[in-house]
Amino acid sequence: MKKQASSQPEGGGPQEGVLDLNERNWLPRHCRGDEKAFDELLLAYRGPVNNFLYRYGVEARHRDDLFQDIFLKILLSAPSYRPSEPLRPWIVSIVLNTVRNFRRDRGRRKHAMTRLKARTGSNASSRHAPGNPGSGTLAVQNHGLDEQVHQQSTVLWLERRIATLPERQREVLVLSTLKGLRMKDIAVVMALPESTVKTHLRRARLALAESLARREQVSRSEKGHAEDRS
Repeated sequence: MKKQASSQPEGGGPQEGVLDLNERNWLPRHCRGDEKAFDELLLAYRGPVNNFLYRYGVEARHRDDLFQDIFLKILLSAPSYRPSEPLRPWIVSIVLNTVRNFRRDRGRRKHAMTRLKARTGSNASSRHAPGNPGSGTLAVQNHGLDEQVHQQSTVLWLERRIATLPERQREVLVLSTLKGLRMKDIAVVMALPESTVKTHLRRARLALAESLARREQVSRSEKGHAEDRS
C-alpha cells in the first residue's frame, strides 16, 4: 500500500500511516481519562491550525482567541468523534466552522458600528492623513531594491490578495496547503462535490497568477520611468 506524506506540522516526524493509527485514538483515550492524549493532539495540530489562521487572513490580534476557541471546541466535541474516521478532516471542519462564524459575527459588528458612526457623524478615517506610515503602505525610496526585500514584499502582497478572494476560493486554497489533506477530504469538510472544490482551487490560483502578473508589469513600468527620469 502506498504510504502518504507525513501529517506532522514539521518535518522529521513519523510517517502518515503510523501517525494516523495513533491519532485516531487520541480523543477516545482522552475520553477514557488519559491526561496525555489531548496534549499529543495539541502538539501535532497547533502548527497546522496556526498556519490556517495566518494564511486565511485572520488578524494577529484575533488569532490567540480563535486558537483557544478551536481547541476548546475540539475538547468539548471529543465524545462525538468516531475513531473509524480520519481525525484531520474532522478537526479541519471545526477550524473552518469556527473561522466562518468569527468572520460572520465580526461582519455584523462592523456593519453595526458603521451605521452607528454614520448616525453620530463620526469619521475615524479622517485621523489618518494621506501618506501616513500607519496606513500600511510601504514606501521604498532606494532605487537599488534588495531582492530579499522584494520577495518579502511579494509574499505580503500575496497574503493580502488571498484575503480578498471570494470566500469559497480562499477556503479551498488555504485548505489545500495543509499537509495530509486531500481534495476528497476538503470536499467532505466543505460539503461540496470534489469537482467543485477543484474548480474553486483552479479559479483561486488563476486569479492570484493574473494579479501577480499585473503587479509585476506595473512594477517594471514604474522602474522604467524612474530610470528615464534619472
